[in-house]
Amino acid sequence: MTTPPLPPGHDVRRLTAADLPALHRLHEAVRDALPDPAMFRLFGGAEKFLADHLDARGRSLGVFADGDLVAYGSLTRPAAGDVDNYAVDMGWTPARAGRVALLSAAMVDPSHRAQGLHRVLIARRMELARALGAPELLVRAAPANAVSRRTLLSHGFAVAWLGVQREGSLRHVLWRPIDAPAWTPPAAGEPAIAWAAADDLAEQQRLLREGWLGVRMRKGDSALGFARSAAAQP
Repeated sequence: MTTPPLPPGHDVRRLTAADLPALHRLHEAVRDALPDPAMFRLFGGAEKFLADHLDARGRSLGVFADGDLVAYGSLTRPAAGDVDNYAVDMGWTPARAGRVALLSAAMVDPSHRAQGLHRVLIARRMELARALGAPELLVRAAPANAVSRRTLLSHGFAVAWLGVQREGSLRHVLWRPIDAPAWTPPAAGEPAIAWAAADDLAEQQRLLREGWLGVRMRKGDSALGFARSAAAQP
Protein backbone atom coordinates (compact mmCIF):
# COMPACT_ATOMS: atom_id res chain seq x y z
CA MET A 1 0.00 0.00 0.00
CA THR A 2 1.35 3.43 -0.94
CA THR A 3 1.67 5.91 1.91
CA PRO A 4 -0.51 8.95 1.12
CA PRO A 5 1.30 12.28 0.83
CA LEU A 6 1.12 14.92 3.52
CA PRO A 7 -0.38 18.33 2.72
CA PRO A 8 2.11 21.12 2.02
CA GLY A 9 3.70 22.52 5.17
CA HIS A 10 3.23 19.26 7.11
CA ASP A 11 5.76 16.69 8.31
CA VAL A 12 5.61 13.53 10.43
CA ARG A 13 8.13 12.29 12.97
CA ARG A 14 8.49 10.08 16.02
CA LEU A 15 7.55 11.87 19.25
CA THR A 16 9.70 12.29 22.36
CA ALA A 17 9.14 13.43 25.94
CA ALA A 18 9.63 17.02 24.80
CA ASP A 19 6.35 16.71 22.84
CA LEU A 20 4.20 15.75 25.85
CA PRO A 21 2.81 19.26 26.56
CA ALA A 22 1.69 19.60 22.93
CA LEU A 23 0.25 16.07 23.05
CA HIS A 24 -1.89 16.92 26.05
CA ARG A 25 -3.17 20.09 24.38
CA LEU A 26 -4.10 18.07 21.29
CA HIS A 27 -5.89 15.46 23.39
CA GLU A 28 -7.91 18.14 25.18
CA ALA A 29 -8.95 19.76 21.88
CA VAL A 30 -10.06 16.41 20.45
CA ARG A 31 -11.91 15.34 23.60
CA ASP A 32 -13.74 18.67 23.90
CA ALA A 33 -15.01 18.39 20.31
CA LEU A 34 -16.57 14.93 20.76
CA PRO A 35 -20.34 14.58 21.14
CA ASP A 36 -19.64 11.71 23.58
CA PRO A 37 -16.24 11.54 25.37
CA ALA A 38 -16.64 7.74 25.69
CA MET A 39 -16.00 7.47 21.95
CA PHE A 40 -12.30 8.10 22.61
CA ARG A 41 -10.59 6.70 25.69
CA LEU A 42 -6.89 6.25 26.34
CA PHE A 43 -6.21 3.14 28.42
CA GLY A 44 -5.04 4.06 31.93
CA GLY A 45 -5.76 7.74 31.39
CA ALA A 46 -4.22 10.26 29.02
CA GLU A 47 -1.20 11.17 31.15
CA LYS A 48 0.00 7.58 31.58
CA PHE A 49 -0.90 6.41 28.09
CA LEU A 50 0.82 9.24 26.25
CA ALA A 51 3.99 8.92 28.36
CA ASP A 52 4.12 5.11 28.09
CA HIS A 53 4.02 5.27 24.29
CA LEU A 54 7.25 7.18 24.01
CA ASP A 55 9.15 3.85 24.45
CA ALA A 56 7.99 1.82 27.47
CA ARG A 57 5.02 0.16 25.72
CA GLY A 58 5.19 1.45 22.18
CA ARG A 59 5.96 4.26 19.79
CA SER A 60 4.18 7.49 18.89
CA LEU A 61 4.11 9.47 15.66
CA GLY A 62 3.02 13.06 15.26
CA VAL A 63 2.04 15.17 12.29
CA PHE A 64 3.14 18.79 12.50
CA ALA A 65 1.80 21.76 10.54
CA ASP A 66 4.28 24.62 10.47
CA GLY A 67 5.77 23.28 13.69
CA ASP A 68 2.49 22.70 15.57
CA LEU A 69 1.36 19.18 16.53
CA VAL A 70 -1.97 18.59 14.78
CA ALA A 71 -2.32 14.79 14.65
CA TYR A 72 -1.11 11.79 16.65
CA GLY A 73 -0.95 8.02 16.27
CA SER A 74 0.41 5.37 18.64
CA LEU A 75 1.59 1.80 18.11
CA THR A 76 1.50 -0.57 21.11
CA ARG A 77 3.50 -3.79 21.47
CA PRO A 78 1.53 -5.43 24.31
CA ALA A 79 2.47 -8.46 26.34
CA ALA A 80 0.30 -11.50 25.72
CA GLY A 81 -1.86 -11.07 28.83
CA ASP A 82 -2.05 -7.29 29.09
CA VAL A 83 -5.53 -6.01 29.96
CA ASP A 84 -5.47 -3.72 26.94
CA ASN A 85 -4.33 -6.38 24.46
CA TYR A 86 -7.27 -6.62 22.07
CA ALA A 87 -6.11 -10.10 21.02
CA VAL A 88 -7.12 -11.47 24.42
CA ASP A 89 -10.64 -10.03 24.02
CA MET A 90 -10.79 -11.94 20.73
CA GLY A 91 -9.72 -15.21 22.33
CA TRP A 92 -6.33 -15.57 20.64
CA THR A 93 -3.77 -17.95 22.10
CA PRO A 94 -1.01 -16.39 24.26
CA ALA A 95 1.60 -17.16 21.61
CA ARG A 96 -0.34 -15.30 18.95
CA ALA A 97 -1.42 -12.47 21.27
CA GLY A 98 2.18 -11.83 22.28
CA ARG A 99 3.27 -11.07 18.70
CA VAL A 100 0.55 -8.61 17.72
CA ALA A 101 0.90 -4.85 17.34
CA LEU A 102 -1.96 -2.47 18.10
CA LEU A 103 -2.81 0.75 16.34
CA SER A 104 -3.92 1.84 19.76
CA ALA A 105 -4.87 5.50 19.46
CA ALA A 106 -5.16 8.24 16.86
CA MET A 107 -6.42 11.80 17.00
CA VAL A 108 -6.54 14.78 14.68
CA ASP A 109 -7.06 18.37 15.76
CA PRO A 110 -10.64 19.36 14.82
CA SER A 111 -9.35 22.31 12.80
CA HIS A 112 -7.11 20.05 10.68
CA ARG A 113 -9.55 17.29 9.69
CA ALA A 114 -10.45 16.26 6.14
CA GLN A 115 -6.81 16.51 5.03
CA GLY A 116 -5.98 12.80 5.09
CA LEU A 117 -3.85 13.00 8.25
CA HIS A 118 -5.48 9.93 9.83
CA ARG A 119 -4.74 7.95 6.69
CA VAL A 120 -1.09 9.02 6.79
CA LEU A 121 -0.79 7.90 10.41
CA ILE A 122 -2.39 4.52 9.68
CA ALA A 123 0.04 3.88 6.83
CA ARG A 124 3.09 5.08 8.78
CA ARG A 125 2.23 2.94 11.81
CA MET A 126 1.78 -0.08 9.57
CA GLU A 127 5.28 0.57 8.19
CA LEU A 128 6.60 0.87 11.74
CA ALA A 129 4.93 -2.37 12.82
CA ARG A 130 6.47 -4.16 9.83
CA ALA A 131 9.91 -2.82 10.73
CA LEU A 132 9.44 -4.08 14.30
CA GLY A 133 8.54 -7.57 13.04
CA ALA A 134 4.86 -7.70 14.04
CA PRO A 135 3.01 -10.27 11.87
CA GLU A 136 -0.52 -9.01 12.60
CA LEU A 137 -2.26 -5.77 13.50
CA LEU A 138 -5.32 -4.96 15.56
CA VAL A 139 -7.11 -1.65 15.95
CA ARG A 140 -10.32 -0.72 17.72
CA ALA A 141 -13.07 1.78 17.00
CA ALA A 142 -16.28 2.75 18.74
CA PRO A 143 -19.29 1.22 16.91
CA ALA A 144 -20.76 4.72 16.62
CA ASN A 145 -17.65 6.02 14.83
CA ALA A 146 -18.55 5.20 11.23
CA VAL A 147 -15.93 7.56 9.80
CA SER A 148 -13.07 5.78 11.56
CA ARG A 149 -14.45 2.35 10.65
CA ARG A 150 -14.73 3.26 6.96
CA THR A 151 -11.15 4.56 6.95
CA LEU A 152 -9.78 1.41 8.56
CA LEU A 153 -11.70 -0.87 6.18
CA SER A 154 -10.14 1.03 3.27
CA HIS A 155 -6.70 0.13 4.65
CA GLY A 156 -7.35 -3.60 4.51
CA PHE A 157 -8.63 -4.10 8.05
CA ALA A 158 -11.80 -6.07 8.76
CA VAL A 159 -14.10 -6.08 11.78
CA ALA A 160 -13.32 -9.33 13.61
CA TRP A 161 -14.85 -8.79 17.07
CA LEU A 162 -17.46 -6.66 18.84
CA GLY A 163 -18.05 -6.43 22.56
CA VAL A 164 -17.14 -4.79 25.84
CA GLN A 165 -13.40 -5.05 26.27
CA ARG A 166 -11.83 -6.00 29.58
CA GLU A 167 -11.01 -2.35 30.26
CA GLY A 168 -14.70 -1.47 29.91
CA SER A 169 -15.18 0.04 26.43
CA LEU A 170 -17.72 -1.15 23.86
CA ARG A 171 -15.66 -1.48 20.69
CA HIS A 172 -15.24 -3.06 17.30
CA VAL A 173 -11.83 -4.71 16.97
CA LEU A 174 -10.48 -4.77 13.42
CA TRP A 175 -7.72 -7.09 12.21
CA ARG A 176 -5.34 -7.54 9.31
CA PRO A 177 -2.08 -9.39 8.65
CA ILE A 178 0.89 -7.07 8.20
CA ASP A 179 1.54 -8.10 4.59
CA ALA A 180 -1.95 -8.53 3.14
CA PRO A 181 -5.52 -7.27 3.53
CA ALA A 182 -7.73 -9.17 5.95
CA TRP A 183 -10.10 -10.09 3.10
CA THR A 184 -9.86 -10.06 -0.67
CA PRO A 185 -12.99 -10.33 -2.82
CA PRO A 186 -13.12 -13.23 -5.27
CA ALA A 187 -11.56 -12.68 -8.68
CA ALA A 188 -14.83 -13.46 -10.43
CA GLY A 189 -18.40 -12.81 -9.39
CA GLU A 190 -19.90 -10.89 -6.51
CA PRO A 191 -19.01 -12.12 -3.02
CA ALA A 192 -21.78 -13.18 -0.66
CA ILE A 193 -22.30 -10.20 1.64
CA ALA A 194 -24.55 -10.17 4.71
CA TRP A 195 -25.53 -6.64 5.69
CA ALA A 196 -26.16 -5.51 9.27
CA ALA A 197 -27.36 -2.07 10.28
CA ALA A 198 -24.78 0.09 12.04
CA ASP A 199 -26.83 0.05 15.25
CA ASP A 200 -27.78 -3.64 15.10
CA LEU A 201 -24.96 -4.82 17.34
CA ALA A 202 -26.64 -8.13 18.17
CA GLU A 203 -26.75 -9.10 14.47
CA GLN A 204 -23.15 -8.04 13.99
CA GLN A 205 -22.08 -10.17 16.95
CA ARG A 206 -24.02 -13.15 15.58
CA LEU A 207 -22.26 -12.92 12.23
CA LEU A 208 -18.86 -12.59 13.88
CA ARG A 209 -19.50 -15.65 16.06
CA GLU A 210 -20.37 -17.62 12.93
CA GLY A 211 -17.03 -16.80 11.29
CA TRP A 212 -17.89 -13.78 9.15
CA LEU A 213 -15.71 -10.66 8.93
CA GLY A 214 -17.01 -7.10 8.55
CA VAL A 215 -15.38 -5.99 5.30
CA ARG A 216 -17.50 -3.26 3.68
CA MET A 217 -19.66 -0.23 4.29
CA ARG A 218 -22.29 1.06 1.91
CA LYS A 219 -21.81 4.49 0.37
CA GLY A 220 -25.22 5.75 1.34
CA ASP A 221 -25.30 4.70 5.00
CA SER A 222 -23.24 3.14 7.78
CA ALA A 223 -24.42 -0.45 7.40
CA LEU A 224 -21.64 -3.01 7.75
CA GLY A 225 -21.24 -5.78 5.17
CA PHE A 226 -19.89 -9.17 6.29
CA ALA A 227 -18.16 -11.86 4.22
CA ARG A 228 -17.36 -15.44 5.14
CA SER A 229 -13.86 -15.99 6.50
CA ALA A 230 -12.18 -17.99 9.25
CA ALA A 231 -8.78 -16.39 8.79
CA ALA A 232 -8.86 -14.21 11.90
CA GLN A 233 -9.91 -16.97 14.26
CA PRO A 234 -7.40 -18.39 16.79
